[in-house]
Amino acid sequence: MDLKDFLKKVPIFSDFSEEELNKLLEIAKKKDFKKDTVIFQKDETGNFFFLICSGKIKVILETEEGREGILSILYPTEFFGEMSLLDGEPRSATVVALEDTSVLIINREDFLNLLYNHPQIALKILRTLSLRLRKANRQIETLMFLDAPGRIARVIIDIAMERGHSIEDGILIDLDFTRQELGNIVGISRETAIRVLKTFEDEGIIDIKKNHILIRDLSKLREKIY
Repeated sequence: MDLKDFLKKVPIFSDFSEEELNKLLEIAKKKDFKKDTVIFQKDETGNFFFLICSGKIKVILETEEGREGILSILYPTEFFGEMSLLDGEPRSATVVALEDTSVLIINREDFLNLLYNHPQIALKILRTLSLRLRKANRQIETLMFLDAPGRIARVIIDIAMERGHSIEDGILIDLDFTRQELGNIVGISRETAIRVLKTFEDEGIIDIKKNHILIRDLSKLREKIY
């Protein structure tokens, strides 16, 4: 991967000139993590900003009983770890590689200098944080007010809106995490997640393939939320 070409595709660095991209590469270091590696733990001191080059990660919280709640799943060109660098507090969640993942890391001092010299980055990061807060509010609403079918329906629709592909038969989405992880996102068991998906399939709302879901009837899927 040509890192400079990659950085040109990253929204928060899209305004950078060639010279600025070269300077960014001077302070960024590439690091690889194997699948299931813990990148950092909740309550650790935050010293680095992370930008995903390839692979994907999950941001999680764990209960004392060891149950896992997934706050978000992030993909290439997305970033994480910025909150501790901005507020000086410990990490607010644990981050784990969902597959073999490569990241660029920038240490705290260089990251803060970057924001000082390029305030447009700060504005783009704030916009991303605002979107994540809205998404978190939706997750809270989902957990508080929706039953299991409504929770699963909302997650599928959210994925479709973010990364779905319109094809002749409907909307195709990658289901690139397990049924267990899907259940962890919405606070239900793996068995319940499987049962709900099977019901949706029996009703002709979706088709389930190995790593994909085809939404055949988006309006009926939306009805599950209301």
